[in-house]
Amino acid sequence: MIMNEHIKKVEQLLKATGLQDESGSVIYSGNSTLRKGNYYFLGQNPGGNAEVYSGDTIISQLLQSGEFNEYHEGEWTGKKHQSNIVKMFSDFNINLANTFSTNLSFIRSVNTNKYNRNLKNDYKIFWPVHKYCLSVVKPKVIICNGADAREFFIKKMRIFPHTYEERFLERLYRGRRMKCISVRGSLVTHGEKLDIQLLSVFHLSKWPYEDYQKSVLWLKSKIKQDEELALEQ
Repeated sequence: MIMNEHIKKVEQLLKATGLQDESGSVIYSGNSTLRKGNYYFLGQNPGGNAEVYSGDTIISQLLQSGEFNEYHEGEWTGKKHQSNIVKMFSDFNINLANTFSTNLSFIRSVNTNKYNRNLKNDYKIFWPVHKYCLSVVKPKVIICNGADAREFFIKKMRIFPHTYEERFLERLYRGRRMKCISVRGSLVTHGEKLDIQLLSVFHLSKWPYEDYQKSVLWLKSKIKQDEELALEQ
């Protein structure tokens, strides 16, 4: 297998973290998606039991998985979560197979409660890898699965005035109203400034897709609005 220059660079950055031999993964979408594209999709961290996947280290996944796509080929225990992601991208009319997809942390856990390290600190540790991937993809839209991904990126961005919009989901989660968000801003990676539209959906593992769909379609309308504005400028 011929390794492209971007994968080699990610390998170097991973080794600099010292966490490359933890169970986990970097790219969910196939190595060839680490190229220029309009979209960048991410969640919190890879799912699954680290003991079951003990031989599947972050570095081995990067170097050996090739074009394996977790969404279309992976055997998830959380099949609802997997199918919800596929359905969302279908509603967005975005080709999920061609979209660079990853997580804030590359270390695997069954859920965030069973993560055996400081999750938010690991987001910071792996940020140099994301900065590099963002500098390659140069996305117009970052799509976040869950609040952690959204809040981490919002703190990294310079938010443009009057662009923050939110839509609350109809169903309550633990008695609270959950929301989807659309916001625009700029993000600096490797000295280059990217103008970004950030979209966030309440974590897609929680409910059947029908409970998300109206809000997903609202987010889709925000992508369309942004595209129309770009054409007018």
